[in-house]
Amino acid sequence: MPTRTPTTRTRTTRARRLALTTLAVPASVVLAAGPALAADGVTVVSNETVQAHLDATGRVLDARVYQQLDLTGTGKVTVTDPVSTDHLRNLDGFGGLDVRSGTVVSTVAVSGDQRLRTVSNHTKPLPLTVGVTYLLNGREVAPAKVVGATGDLEVRFDVQNTTRRTTPVSYDDGTGTTVTKDVEVVVPMVASLTTTLPSTFTDVSSGQASVAGDGHGATSLTFTLTLFGPIGSPSAQVGYRARITHGVVPPATLAGLPVSPLDNPSFKGGAASYKAGAASGVQLTGGARTIDTNLLKLRDGAGQLLAGLIQLRDGATQLNTGLAGTAVPGAAALADGANQAATGAGALRAGLVRLDDGAAQLRVGTGALARGTGALAVGANKLAVGAKSASTGARRLAGGSTQVADGLDAVNAQAPALVGGLTQVRTGLTNLDAGLVQLYGGIGGLPAKAQPLHDGIGQLVTGIGSTTTADSLLYGVDQVRSGLAAATAAGGSLDQLKGGTDQVKAGLDAATAPGGSVDRLAGGVKAAQATVGCSTDPVCAGTLAQVYPGINTNLRQSTTAASAGLGQVTGGLGQLKTSLGTASSGLARVECGLSSAALPGACDPARPGLLQGLGAVDAGVTQLVNGVVSQVQGAVGQGDDTAADQTLRGGTHSLGDGVDQISAGGQTLIAGLTRLGAGAGQVADGNGSLATGLGTLSTGATALATGAGAADDGAGRLAAGAGQLADGTSTASTGAAALAEGNRQIASGASRLSSGLQTAADGSGRLAGGLVTAAGSAPALRDGAQQLSTKGSTALVAAGKKTSADYGEKYAVIVAGAQRAKTEAMAYGLPAGATGATAYSLELAGMDGGASRNLGRGLGALVVFALGTGVAAAVRRRLV
Repeated sequence: MPTRTPTTRTRTTRARRLALTTLAVPASVVLAAGPALAADGVTVVSNETVQAHLDATGRVLDARVYQQLDLTGTGKVTVTDPVSTDHLRNLDGFGGLDVRSGTVVSTVAVSGDQRLRTVSNHTKPLPLTVGVTYLLNGREVAPAKVVGATGDLEVRFDVQNTTRRTTPVSYDDGTGTTVTKDVEVVVPMVASLTTTLPSTFTDVSSGQASVAGDGHGATSLTFTLTLFGPIGSPSAQVGYRARITHGVVPPATLAGLPVSPLDNPSFKGGAASYKAGAASGVQLTGGARTIDTNLLKLRDGAGQLLAGLIQLRDGATQLNTGLAGTAVPGAAALADGANQAATGAGALRAGLVRLDDGAAQLRVGTGALARGTGALAVGANKLAVGAKSASTGARRLAGGSTQVADGLDAVNAQAPALVGGLTQVRTGLTNLDAGLVQLYGGIGGLPAKAQPLHDGIGQLVTGIGSTTTADSLLYGVDQVRSGLAAATAAGGSLDQLKGGTDQVKAGLDAATAPGGSVDRLAGGVKAAQATVGCSTDPVCAGTLAQVYPGINTNLRQSTTAASAGLGQVTGGLGQLKTSLGTASSGLARVECGLSSAALPGACDPARPGLLQGLGAVDAGVTQLVNGVVSQVQGAVGQGDDTAADQTLRGGTHSLGDGVDQISAGGQTLIAGLTRLGAGAGQVADGNGSLATGLGTLSTGATALATGAGAADDGAGRLAAGAGQLADGTSTASTGAAALAEGNRQIASGASRLSSGLQTAADGSGRLAGGLVTAAGSAPALRDGAQQLSTKGSTALVAAGKKTSADYGEKYAVIVAGAQRAKTEAMAYGLPAGATGATAYSLELAGMDGGASRNLGRGLGALVVFALGTGVAAAVRRRLV
């Protein structure tokens, strides 16, 4: 039996159907959220499949669009379906279509479920393109150079989403201002690129594909592509490397469809993350602006504190000058002599007046100091409030991250249900293989059913007989030559031969009559074509569409021609009967026509008679029947066949292996979702740590506010001391006046005064030095607050604005893409009140240097040869 490599179109078509089945289900969920009620209780769902054939480099050769309307309910409805009218054909029969202004108008009485299907040439640009580059041993080559080559092969696929369009989007820049920006937005598309590498491809590697064996020595590669931003990218570059021997270019299939990222379960979690990121950026910006405002207040308070310290420093310096330079020398002069008491007392009084002025200034300075520390306490309190607000925002961000992790856990929980559905598909394939086994056994009974034809030919041979066999045609003709009257009598041998011929002709006429076997076989093919399993499969529907004319037209014409020929035979027998009545020589020719051996010497042995022809027909029927059984059973195949054997059972086995591979890929998907959920949990933990750190900052700011309050209390006490000092100098001035009235107490009082003033001078000097140091350090506090504002909170505001704008723009792009997906999901549009989606299949041709066999042609031959047997029914059961 001839074999076929995996590069044939049959295998490619299977891969395309699997890819479209995998992707089309979520598309109907996302883009057709529920069929719309068309009229009178009838719902309409429109599905389009665009199938394009590409050469090995990605150049488009042709494209067709298959459109199907599913009507469900009860009632009469008129549907206006937008279509491509280029070579538009009806897939449900030979009836015409009502085409009006680019639409097909159908009025249908629906009771239950009904489908309307058409096919036409796709006339619009494809939303997806793919370019292929081949590098053999590091050098770029044409795909034909790969065929038969040996070496290192690298294949690169460049997939593009070509639906880019400039679209204005609006978002919050983080400060409450709405920004509008023109960006490139595509119709969101997801795609799957699949190819199968033969066993001659070894050391296969790819950084982007899911790689698996197909169980028959070949390697299956699947690339999953998200062709829209910001979740993915409108373009994708993927590929593989392999070591090849006797190289071929394997075919590939790119299957894609539009999705709404706001509704699709696989993407709406990511869209929600971008939305939450934009909101968090707004909150971060607001909190940072509050912190910055409070830092500027802290800076201003530090400036006021510096001014108060400078005033206090100047007052302390004046106090020290008055004590050390005036009061102390005056007291010493007083102690030197009572005769100078009046003068000294006057000088002391003057010094005390200046001391009183210094004390007043000290009181003013300490009051300013108290106001500065109060402002510092207020600013620190506001800083604590701002830090607490930022901590709250961080905790909300951590909560959003936790929601993302929970969403991924939910997706992971639902993924096993999808993988479990593949078990049902595997069971259906097992049932299909059992049906093929029945077909194999049924065709084996064909020789037994052909036995009546052999028996009829044997009866004809016996009836002809020989000139020496009594009751045979030849014997009778031979007798006629001796008695023409007996040979031409009613019921003679010639009448029997003519009657047999008339019966054969009647059987052929019955086969071509309305409702005969030809019509029944054609009807069986039409019924098989309308079944669910075949109508949704372009290959099956297209093959039976080719088989039907062969039965309905060609077979009918051949049978009619055979009947006409037998009619001519019947007329010839009548003429023979007439000629027998006119000449004995004519009867001799009849005997020779019946058998070339009837009259030795009179008949030409080189011209076979009817008897020899029947022998040849009998042998031909045997050869024909045996050939049909061999070919049909060979096409069905054996239990251990694979796709390489090019049999129906081999294809079924390979399809089952493919389902098993998809199931294994589903397990890989579940594992990936688990890892993604773990990563989202780590993000949530990190955001929780950020919230904790901001809480620590809030606590520190509160401590700063407490310290500033304590400084404010100290400044108040210092002001009170300065007031007491002022009161003391006033009292001293009064005492100095009394000293002028009594010189006796001047000496002892002046001595004690001199000692006390010296101590006061020392203390005022130390106070002045401390205030000088404090005044020198105060600018650092003010500058530090300014730097914290400039380099800290201001930068935080900028970062928050950038985060908000970045996430806001990306989420706005997602929203715009989702809107395009909902309005542009159909290639040609929807009927009014209907829902639906369009799937795309781009089939890249392979190259192997040989021609592929046409399985559809073989299936057509099977149906033609099965005329009059039970094979047609078996084929119909197979397709159903």
